[in-house]
Amino acid sequence: MRILVLLISLALLIAAPAPALATPSVAVRSVSFTVTNPLELGMLRTVRGKLYLPANAPQCRKSVMLLIPGLSYGAWAWDFPYEPDTYSVARALASQGFPAIAIDKLGYGASDRPNGYTLTIESYAAMTSQIVTQLRTGLYQTPLPSLPMAFSRVGLMGHSAGTEIAELTAGLFGGVDVLIATGYTHVFTPRILADFTTGDTVRAALSDHVYFGGTVEQRTEYMYNLSAADPAVVALDTAMAELTPSGEILTISSQPSRLVMGLITAPVLLVLAEQDLLFPPSLLGVPVGELELALFALSADKALHVVPDAGHSFMLHTNAPETNAAIVDWLSERVPACQASGGLPLLF
Repeated sequence: MRILVLLISLALLIAAPAPALATPSVAVRSVSFTVTNPLELGMLRTVRGKLYLPANAPQCRKSVMLLIPGLSYGAWAWDFPYEPDTYSVARALASQGFPAIAIDKLGYGASDRPNGYTLTIESYAAMTSQIVTQLRTGLYQTPLPSLPMAFSRVGLMGHSAGTEIAELTAGLFGGVDVLIATGYTHVFTPRILADFTTGDTVRAALSDHVYFGGTVEQRTEYMYNLSAADPAVVALDTAMAELTPSGEILTISSQPSRLVMGLITAPVLLVLAEQDLLFPPSLLGVPVGELELALFALSADKALHVVPDAGHSFMLHTNAPETNAAIVDWLSERVPACQASGGLPLLF
């Protein structure tokens, strides 16, 4: 019955007129990166995504935020195809002068899809470091007549497993100017630990791609506080959910970033959702968020932002605009934004 309701909701969304894009201040370009996976020696792979730029400064190369999605999410998590003024992190950043790139990791969406067992947290971090280098040098691909731009500063923003990848990249390889870690800590709740051990891990041993959570109902419970979410968003998210590479499932539980996150010197913003069942900001009276910040031992600039009412996928809850504004405010004090002056874009 629940599946039928979801299908009906999705049909209504498709039948309804597409919402007008209310953020014309953003220009969007396709981008791609050629990477090598350490677990596929000699093989070149392509990671694809979208670059979001301020429309009044489309050649501005001051800084860029690389957005890394979590389990079951593609690049669309950062630019949700419904009411973008509310649910698009990428457009919120770009419209305020912070270019952003949302990627499909290997194994997801438009990017190459190798065997899922080759896509581990460690291999993703190695490939993310390659993307960071390409963003700094301009050695990535954009369709003609666009030209790739070399950015002066590169930041990482991850969600959930994407945060684990971002932290491992920043700690192990460096080259990151700011880090925004969202929906993730190094403390598992007893619930997710039990579910993950007896469910996703077992399924991942049997197939190279699995449905995170096992069922629609389970994944929905993980991702949302339904009392603070639009049912249309939940239905569309559920319909778009992607299979997760099993290598990612099997390696995230060890949380390898724990060994190197203390080496990160970049400013860190930790964003946790108040009603997150997977990684809450506090657990049994323990201030998990504050303890997590302490693990960034060498970062002299670190802050915690707790999103009220939201569940794990905080960017897909109705108060997302307030969260995006808080993130933009934090960024604006740490990396330069693109601004138009006298009608002319500032390039550097």
